[in-house]
Amino acid sequence: MIDDREFERTFIKMVEVLNKHLPKESRTLAEMLKEEFPTVVGKDGNEYLIEKKEIEFISENVDEKLWNEFKIPIIFEMCKLGAETVVYVRNKLHADFISKTFGINRYKDDALMLYPYELSRIRKKLRTASQVMFRIQI
Repeated sequence: MIDDREFERTFIKMVEVLNKHLPKESRTLAEMLKEEFPTVVGKDGNEYLIEKKEIEFISENVDEKLWNEFKIPIIFEMCKLGAETVVYVRNKLHADFISKTFGINRYKDDALMLYPYELSRIRKKLRTASQVMFRIQI
């Protein structure tokens, strides 16, 4: 029989596997605009292509002065909040971009808070320039 601590360790490992696609290192919007085929390398070692039209869409909605600070990909943190699932955007530049571009202005503890139906609308527009991170609290 598996004890609670062993179950927690196993569950945490499963979530780590789910998050292996996250970038090893983010890259700036300014860098990616210069490239014909912009990519990021994931923690899993794979190279992920970011569609140029998504990079251009972001640049149209972010002040050019911020391009050297704005990191790609945009990270959405999926969490359970009580009985419901919510999504946080913790990076301030990302949150400002999402809020301005998609008209969502719901903040909790300095993070933009989204609901899954809002995330799907955003991900349709930013399919490759954003990634979902799964977070659990035990």
